[in-house]
Amino acid sequence: MNRIEDEQVKFYLEHEARIREWAALERQVPKFVDRFYRSLKGDLDVALGSRGLAEEGVSSFRIGGKWPGLGLRRQGWPEENKDPDVRLEWYHKAFFPPRQGLYCGVRTQVESYRSLITKEAPPAFPKSNHWWPAYRDLDPPKGRFWEDDNLREYGNYIVDTILTAWKDLAPLVDKAGGHPPS
Repeated sequence: MNRIEDEQVKFYLEHEARIREWAALERQVPKFVDRFYRSLKGDLDVALGSRGLAEEGVSSFRIGGKWPGLGLRRQGWPEENKDPDVRLEWYHKAFFPPRQGLYCGVRTQVESYRSLITKEAPPAFPKSNHWWPAYRDLDPPKGRFWEDDNLREYGNYIVDTILTAWKDLAPLVDKAGGHPPS
């Protein structure tokens, strides 16, 4: 073999440095996505205030780790391992669209809560597993979400989903724990 006939191989050899430079950008995306999800706590806090939920003993929280989260808890719910709660959770190396889960629902391992919540979960939260008695996957952003203010729409969708999960699932947590809402 005296010459390279494969056009893709020739292209790679000609542009190898630039290809490696562009491929390295992939490491920046999960950092941005994680910062984006975390930043939604401010929007969630504004929504809590505007809907009067803060006065009802509902507070927001943000957690770190391999599966960071953003969510809501009612004052008076059990504090063991910070559950149960209603939250959004994502893999810390998430992408748009997520290559691994982006979940919203009730997260708890307390069995007395799990069985009732799973049994009575509304259709909007059809899934369950060991950690989540009721949850759903969130849709990825659509179209050219990185242009202009399009990402804001996606952020609003996520905050609305967390608030819908609260409206639909917090009463089940209250019922399962025998706690009347504040």
